[in-house]
Amino acid sequence: MFTIRQTLQRSALLALGVLALTGSPAYAQNYVFSDLGTITGPYAGNSAYASQINNLGQVSGYDNLSGLIWNGNTATRLDNLEGLRGYGGSINDSGHVGGYIDLPVEADASIAARWDGSAATPLQALGGATQGYATTANGINNHDQLVGTSWGGSSVRPVRWDGTAVADIGTLGGSSGTAWDINDAGAIVGESNTQNDDASHATHWNGTTITDLGTLGGSSTAYGINDAGQIVGFSYVDVENTTYSAVKWLSQADAPIDLGSLPGVVNDLAVNLNSVGQLVGYSEIGGGIHATLWDGDQVIDLNDFLPAELAAAGWHLDFASGINDHGVIVGYASQGSDPDAAITAAYMLTPTPVPVPAAVWLFGSGLIGLAGLARRRMAMRS
Repeated sequence: MFTIRQTLQRSALLALGVLALTGSPAYAQNYVFSDLGTITGPYAGNSAYASQINNLGQVSGYDNLSGLIWNGNTATRLDNLEGLRGYGGSINDSGHVGGYIDLPVEADASIAARWDGSAATPLQALGGATQGYATTANGINNHDQLVGTSWGGSSVRPVRWDGTAVADIGTLGGSSGTAWDINDAGAIVGESNTQNDDASHATHWNGTTITDLGTLGGSSTAYGINDAGQIVGFSYVDVENTTYSAVKWLSQADAPIDLGSLPGVVNDLAVNLNSVGQLVGYSEIGGGIHATLWDGDQVIDLNDFLPAELAAAGWHLDFASGINDHGVIVGYASQGSDPDAAITAAYMLTPTPVPVPAAVWLFGSGLIGLAGLARRRMAMRS
């Protein structure tokens, strides 16, 4: 039978040994920054944005000339059809991209499109045409189903495309909505207006079932859904819709959960997540925005991984827009304090494990050995 003193001694030695082995790193992993050829490369100066990344490492995005798809640091321009400029949005594991193409100003319209390689396929608008006001493809799954919006005659409607054929998927009773993402099971998330257009709430569509995902107090939007059915987005925390927080839903049946914030945050939101539940987005701090990762209980300002020389040159990671199942993050950075004049560039952050210094391991191993010796001695005395 142990005395109180022996019990305390054992606990102290064990705790000291564990602390020696674990240490106290700031983050569970580091990230290596990569410029996608848009800061000092062939695409520099064209205001580039990275949208999403698939599990093969291909990145979708756009600059001020066209939509883009990156393989490594090499970007391929996406066909603009007869339009002015394409926007590469979501990308699936086949490298197919969903997005849209702006038409000339006088047309006041856009075409939703799917790119296979660099070739564009226009998608139908409601009413059967391929050109419609505010017709955009926002999300694509690995079955090439797409979701987005299409002008429905009097309002913008949430839609799904199977092939090029379009279908209105309905709302929470109001006149308009937007579908933002679709997973491989065909579950869709976005936002839609409630009855009488009283409010706009995050929405989940599963076949013919439409679910109000709820809010933290004001309006809400769901931007992403993974294959486990976890959902990410944001919600205003007040009925006046002045302050908003990044949220997640564990499923369509659960209430929104506030993800927590960086110090000094005014507003934040999350736009994408991977299969293990890591989430990315941005945080508004002191008038600027900071690319942000939510990883378990940690909220991480991704500017911590920006190379010092780029930070000294005035670059800043503004937005993290995509993350794949390997934890690789993409988004856009900017240089300059004036949002209207800032140069933007696409970036990638690749995770690397944080090494444990050899000295810590040796010290910890020795301490564990001492703890074991002390335990044997106390056992003999008892």
